[in-house]
Amino acid sequence: MENYYAGNPLNRLSYLRSSQAFLTSALRSAKAKFLPLDSLSPLCKHDKDGARHLHFVGWKDVEAVVGEAEQVFAGVDGKRDEDVPELAVLGLQAKRLGKTRVGDLSHDEKMRYFLDQPALVFLGVDERSAPESAKSLPVSKPDEHSTLETHSPYGEPYWALDVSALPDLKEKILQANEGAKFMELRSGAQTMPTQEASIAAEARALVDWNTRNKFCPACARPIRSVWAGWKRSCIPGEPSADGVDGQATACISRKGVHNFSYPRTDPVVIMAVLSPDGEKILLGRQRTWPARFYSCLAGFLEAGESLEEAVRREVYEEAGIVVGDVGYHSSQPWPFPASLMFGCWGVAKTEEIRVDLDNELEDARFFTRDQVLKVIQSTKPMQLSREQVARIDGKEGASSDKHDLEDAKKKADDEGSFLMPPATAIANTLVRAWATGKLFNQAPASVSKM
Repeated sequence: MENYYAGNPLNRLSYLRSSQAFLTSALRSAKAKFLPLDSLSPLCKHDKDGARHLHFVGWKDVEAVVGEAEQVFAGVDGKRDEDVPELAVLGLQAKRLGKTRVGDLSHDEKMRYFLDQPALVFLGVDERSAPESAKSLPVSKPDEHSTLETHSPYGEPYWALDVSALPDLKEKILQANEGAKFMELRSGAQTMPTQEASIAAEARALVDWNTRNKFCPACARPIRSVWAGWKRSCIPGEPSADGVDGQATACISRKGVHNFSYPRTDPVVIMAVLSPDGEKILLGRQRTWPARFYSCLAGFLEAGESLEEAVRREVYEEAGIVVGDVGYHSSQPWPFPASLMFGCWGVAKTEEIRVDLDNELEDARFFTRDQVLKVIQSTKPMQLSREQVARIDGKEGASSDKHDLEDAKKKADDEGSFLMPPATAIANTLVRAWATGKLFNQAPASVSKM
């Protein structure tokens, strides 16, 4: 089972992310494709049939901002602190600061230089056109000869570049690419081919992580990007949070493996909870959601918790229902900002719902198979607007239709009147799978009939 945002076609080449030679050749390659993102919205363009596609630019379009290819990935492995002062000041900042070496920058200039660096992330290479014999194989120790040509001669390198703080580059790109726009990934997403959406998901999650994490959680020093956007490392020689010089008190992140140095993925359970006889499904809605919009219950895993335990806890906390059998269906990467959705099913022991125990849900109810099938068969695919996405996320400032809250419960009582999540969400997959009898490979013993 492959959900939307999954199925990434790129070979990520994780074993070459610390290779300066490889990354340099992949950066300046004539085949390189750069996906600009503005406030995490990728550059897109619609074709004549209305389908949305990612729109890429080339190395020459971004070189002035990124810097000289030979200098961009100096010290990319992040191993030698003494290399940092010798790093080149890159791109537009070299002109702004009037200096060429990081070691020549003052403390304040160095801080601003690393904090203002636009996120540049190597996403992988597309080897779909390559014969099997020409596809890249893992190597343990890349060297100065580890280039794109030696490792993936047929590969097309893909990159993500954050242009949010680069207004001149954004304007240049939009003027040179008629019809291209920066589009929010979730609104109207299902018109984008699945594999392109999976590339956009990777790009969005990594750019978001790099732009959110500017200081070390262990010592509060500013951090820089290494491993082509897949790791962040303390800048040596800078004062730590307690004011002690960095050379005297090395950060704990300089030795060992620490989870805050690498992109995080937050596990979430989302569940199709069935009535004891398996003939109804539990769906709920939050107060801020669009009118009549119902979805599967979901929640983050907590420390020391299994998937099964998380399913039972979340359903009990949100709806007051005790769940017995629990099973796994499929998963979905969800880059908003960085979750992995574990799609599960569970069987309720009763149908007695309580939403007064928790503030999260406005309403929850069991819908019959006929009700769900009527919605599936009678409604056109749901496309979320930017406003609806903001409301589902509960973002401050997102307005609510004044009739939403008062009408949602009433209208959901009428058969076929509620709205399901779009096909891009795993909640839709779970509900459809149950309604069409495809949720289980084998029904659990606790379900008396299906």
